[in-house]
Amino acid sequence: MFSSRSLRFLALLSVAAIFALNLGYLRSQTNERQPHISNNLATYALALAFGDDFTQSATDPDNSGWLAHLQRFYDRRMDVLNRGFAQHTSSDARKIAHQILPKTNTNTSPGLSWTGPRLNSLPRQDGRSSLHLLIIAFGANDAVPDETSPQHVPLTMFAENLRYIVSLLRSPDSEHYSPHTRILFVTPPPVGDLMYAESTHIGSKVPRKNQVTRMYAEAMNAVAGELGLPCVDLWSAIEFMVKKAVDRVPLVAAARTGILGTDQLAVQSTLKSIYGSHLSPVSPFGGYEMYLADGFALNANGNRLLHKLLISKILTTWPELRPY
Repeated sequence: MFSSRSLRFLALLSVAAIFALNLGYLRSQTNERQPHISNNLATYALALAFGDDFTQSATDPDNSGWLAHLQRFYDRRMDVLNRGFAQHTSSDARKIAHQILPKTNTNTSPGLSWTGPRLNSLPRQDGRSSLHLLIIAFGANDAVPDETSPQHVPLTMFAENLRYIVSLLRSPDSEHYSPHTRILFVTPPPVGDLMYAESTHIGSKVPRKNQVTRMYAEAMNAVAGELGLPCVDLWSAIEFMVKKAVDRVPLVAAARTGILGTDQLAVQSTLKSIYGSHLSPVSPFGGYEMYLADGFALNANGNRLLHKLLISKILTTWPELRPY
């Protein structure tokens, strides 16, 4: 026969065993529900967007920001950081680039490694996340035509600034040297001259002209070609889409000049089918309102267009950056 002390000891052992079993079960259920993540979140691959107004506002979900879309596209595969600075030029970017770009140790950097077709969490370089993609998007403010404006940057200086920022990653003597980082340019969008002139919420507007912005977009394309880098030509893409929409139905051009003819309702119906019901059926802005909010900033449709152009350019240039 067991003594009362022995019985109490056995009872305590039984309770402890049951508790341990239950605890193990709960832990297993919790682990099954949690997603698999790296032990060190900093090891996720890194993409960085470095630009002006169009980059700063690019993570606004209410305006369908193009960087917000890119962040979702690379969800749990690559961290997409926004380093956009409104009213900044390429000359401003040149001054602060050393603070924006990660520093690397060229003597110990393991470089980049890929496993299969998917983008995976990769080793860090010198204690920092590997910079796999750099998007450079300046030029909109550089293109201010007033040479007395502090924002105006001459074309030759604009091109030189772009070369300098790229050299920070490409020069072996640079503390930011990262030869494997993919670099992509994005040109500024066009300016809707009439729309920009009539917008009322800008306040004391900086003068802007679409044909001047065109020259800076062309200069960016030229530097990209010189350096062997891909470039998303947003200026040309929006110009093409606007012209295509306007040319598709001759009544659009007539409506822009106020010559609606006798069947005005038919004209308005046609314009609505092109521009969308949320826009004015008779546009005095030449179609730029399809992609621009005030003649300068991108609207939701413009952001979606840029996102599609970006994804297409990234995946055709670097198929290994496909997230799945």
